[in-house]
Amino acid sequence: MIEKFQKSIFIRHMGPLVFLLVIFGSTASALCMDNHTKEMIKSALIKDKGDDGILIDGRQYRITESTIILDLMGKKIPLCDLPIPCEALVEFRITEVKNPVCLRIEVKRLLEDSKDSS
Repeated sequence: MIEKFQKSIFIRHMGPLVFLLVIFGSTASALCMDNHTKEMIKSALIKDKGDDGILIDGRQYRITESTIILDLMGKKIPLCDLPIPCEALVEFRITEVKNPVCLRIEVKRLLEDSKDSS
């Protein structure tokens, strides 16, 4: 009789428990795994710059207040002091909505006719 009671309780509560596990488990994993962004690093030729970004291979890369820009000596510089054109190691995040966002730019080599002003 006790075994029959345990089975009925188990069967009655198993469905809702599995349902809650699936719902909350998938929500938690979706929050932990952000499939809409991807971080990448590449060596690039920066051909132009503006107030809100840089131009690499015809594509605009956004610069934010948190973007770190380093000169040849490893010193942090503002975007206005970034020499153009230059070869740099660019770490950026790709999103599905907007242009890539630069996280870090590290100047590796100055090219002919490099200028510091935009």
